[in-house]
Amino acid sequence: MDPKVYLKELFLQGLEFCFPGRAVEEAMVLRDGELKIADERYAIRNRPIYLFAVGKAAVPMYKAANKVLGEYINRGFVIYLAHGTIPECSADIVLEASHPTPNSKSWQAGRQAVEFVKGLPENAILITLISGGTSSLMCLPAEGISIDDLTTTFELLNRSGATIGEINTVRKHCSRIKGGQLLKRLDDSVRLINLVVSDVPGDELMNIGSGPTVPDSTTFEEANEVVRGYGLWGDLPPPVQDHILKGIAGEVPETLKQNRASLRRHSSYVISSASRLAHKIGAIAGEEGIQTHIADEAFNADVEEVAKQVAAEVRRYGGAGSKLFVFYGESTVTVQGDGKGGRNQELALRGAMEIEGRQEICWLSAGTDGIDGPTDAAGAIVDGNTVPGAREYGLVPEEYLGDNDSYHFHQQMGTLLKTGPSGNNLMDIVLVLVEGESK
Repeated sequence: MDPKVYLKELFLQGLEFCFPGRAVEEAMVLRDGELKIADERYAIRNRPIYLFAVGKAAVPMYKAANKVLGEYINRGFVIYLAHGTIPECSADIVLEASHPTPNSKSWQAGRQAVEFVKGLPENAILITLISGGTSSLMCLPAEGISIDDLTTTFELLNRSGATIGEINTVRKHCSRIKGGQLLKRLDDSVRLINLVVSDVPGDELMNIGSGPTVPDSTTFEEANEVVRGYGLWGDLPPPVQDHILKGIAGEVPETLKQNRASLRRHSSYVISSASRLAHKIGAIAGEEGIQTHIADEAFNADVEEVAKQVAAEVRRYGGAGSKLFVFYGESTVTVQGDGKGGRNQELALRGAMEIEGRQEICWLSAGTDGIDGPTDAAGAIVDGNTVPGAREYGLVPEEYLGDNDSYHFHQQMGTLLKTGPSGNNLMDIVLVLVEGESK
């Protein structure tokens, strides 16, 4: 089989296994009025159950939970990312919103989320189903900050090369619901169960969707350090500057901290992650007789550094037979040009330059949500012939990188990977296949 076709199929098979609805069904076991999740058991027979799903995987996660719980559900609320079609969903409230840039629908979703949580009856059980994209899909800016102010702030951060943790530190301190602040609206008698699909390095709950229903350890001072560290302070909208300064001065409340007593009543479970996906892909390849090497931890660095790290690991490979390298994580890109692309397309282009001339190597870089930046591609698949071929056509890879225009490079070379939106979000995957004599 063609190596590019093989890597694409391997990627899609892994995504199918880690589909968020499947993860929810596997995590929840209902028997005789008792809900079992991991090692915990919850008596739900005589307690009102409410479901709240938000994120790129909100609809499949809600459908799966509804399949398990059925008539036990009193009310459901879903906030989803629109892809041109309205999903079939039995929830009482179904709202579409925007990603990666929040809009007025995101604000409406945030406002209704607060009303939903505040309206829960005493002793209810709230099950939240949270996935990547939540930060943009559900917004309620802090007092005095507009949606336009938020958009400007996060476009600056996204182009600066800031990590997702740094971006979310600022997000949480410009919001009335992020950083556990939605949880503040919950009555102390309500039991909260968070089922989370992780899209961040390290699977930190406070960074997944900016942690609306979990405690947060970051501070206004740290948010200030992030924007100043990237030289963005002078470009921030004045209302954002004012809010951060008021937070540092103690004039506005901090995000929710761990010392709140009622937090002992709440539980959180990461039910799917990029690590799980990486190991499943490795297992599939292993069953086909291919040696596999799976990264020990997620990458979380500048895209150029990630490309070099991956290439260095691949170069260490030797011996007969084929070997698959599986990496996962999220790279950052400092945008300096006016081109079109995404971090996975740029990573693939940089990877192609690292493996130039190595005809036995094929490299896939893809976003698990099927959307890489503001493009219609999930990423790209390249090999050792990609860059030599480009140069023969008169294309200069370095110029495309300089203009952050990886999309048009891959478009001309026929190396774009297009899967369509996956309904999932488990960060990014890099697959590198080194073909040996036995394949």
